[in-house]
Amino acid sequence: MRARRWWARCLTVLLVTAAGVSGASTATAAGCVVTVTGTLTDAITGAPVSRGHAWIVNADGSGYFGPGPEFASAEADASGRYSVTLPCRPGDAVVAAAGGYEKAGYYSTHYGRNATDIAHAQLFSLRTSRTIEGQDVLLTPPGWFVPKTPTRVVDTRRDASGPLGPASSRSFPLPGLPADTTAVVLNVTATRGTARTSFVSVVDEGSRTVPTQSALNTVAGRDVANQVTARVVPPRISGRTEPRVTLYNNAGSTHLVADLVGYYATSAGAGLVTVDPRRALDTRSTTPLRAGETRTLPLAPPPGAVAAAVTVTSTRATAPTSYVSVFPAGDPGGPSTSTLNAYRGDDVSNLAVVPLGDDGAIALRNDQGTTHLVVDVVGWFVEGEGAAYYPINPKRADQPMGVGPARFVITNPDVEISKFPAALLLNLTSSRTTLPTYVAAWDDTYPRPATSVANARPGADVGTAVLLRSSSATNATVTVGRGYSLVMIDVTGYFAVPGGEPS
Repeated sequence: MRARRWWARCLTVLLVTAAGVSGASTATAAGCVVTVTGTLTDAITGAPVSRGHAWIVNADGSGYFGPGPEFASAEADASGRYSVTLPCRPGDAVVAAAGGYEKAGYYSTHYGRNATDIAHAQLFSLRTSRTIEGQDVLLTPPGWFVPKTPTRVVDTRRDASGPLGPASSRSFPLPGLPADTTAVVLNVTATRGTARTSFVSVVDEGSRTVPTQSALNTVAGRDVANQVTARVVPPRISGRTEPRVTLYNNAGSTHLVADLVGYYATSAGAGLVTVDPRRALDTRSTTPLRAGETRTLPLAPPPGAVAAAVTVTSTRATAPTSYVSVFPAGDPGGPSTSTLNAYRGDDVSNLAVVPLGDDGAIALRNDQGTTHLVVDVVGWFVEGEGAAYYPINPKRADQPMGVGPARFVITNPDVEISKFPAALLLNLTSSRTTLPTYVAAWDDTYPRPATSVANARPGADVGTAVLLRSSSATNATVTVGRGYSLVMIDVTGYFAVPGGEPS
């Protein structure tokens, strides 16, 4: 985050350039110097990012390299070419880049070659005098949401390779998506897990470490679902003609099932319009859904809306196990895909991005027993309006200390987020919970909502996708209804109006 704030704050310094190199950089003509060159390019179209900015960052994230008090930086020319010169020094470095004057706030900060954090960036050494070429940065533009009829794209129960084993990953193709896809929205379910406890992660291409951020948490003998929005590496980086998603299982073995409900693309789609969380359904005031029952829920969306973002909670379920499907009203195939898994004695929540069906309605179906359902609307996807989605390499927010409401710092130096987001996309994991309870989360800019975002239970780690309305990207306040729960937050992306403010 500091990287983005730096270039946005120092445009006047960057104006003083010569031959594409900042004036401060040229002060190191004598002695051992390193020149770093490369091109800034749009990762989808291949077009040069002219007048974009590039600067050199310490590979451990501790600061920025330069010839003294100034940062080593450069402005790209019309072909996207940049060149930065700085003194030799111990250690490794990476190049960072962002959109320039015409594109300020359009591209988020990227690191070479297409990473959104330093941990996944391409490294180089500054120890010896030389010219380092080919330090290109491909900047992925923001994407707009395109809804799809829920479609099963992963089912290892029908895969000859079988379940995912311990500490193993597997890549799955996502056919039929356009080349400008930047992220996919999946409902992922882990089933038939053998480990007492484990987690499943989305693997970032280029990652140099074993995944530690969870997309969902699994328990032996229990089906667990969560919504996952996964970053897609562009074809210019991956070399593939179709998008793929790679999933990792930490312990034991587990089968995975994933249903595609939409994707983000740069060329067309709908933007997110956030709202104060509004309760659209609470069957506790009427009757629960019976086994096999489908109930239609009119939502009264705004004009142009193509999908709703809702938090769905199952409570007071009577079956030992069941699943709940949430799908567009009128879709005959919707009940075959699960949104969350319901269990007797537990409250279970999940975020769902649901394409709108007949007359702007969605439908809910319960498979076994009876269950009450609570639905809260947290946003709309509207064509021609709203905020675009910027996926990032998932990063864990700084963990707060102490008791009481926890204030998470979202914008630590290695999480690149716009200063003016409309919403943050998070995965919230509760652990070491002492009593069954709800979890509430909100940005301090807004009043605390009357609705919850997740449910925690003793004896289990529970992961839940959360869409957090935001305005400053500085923090998230989290509290539980009773008892104690250790809460962890992983940031997977954010929504912002492209070019609305400098990123």
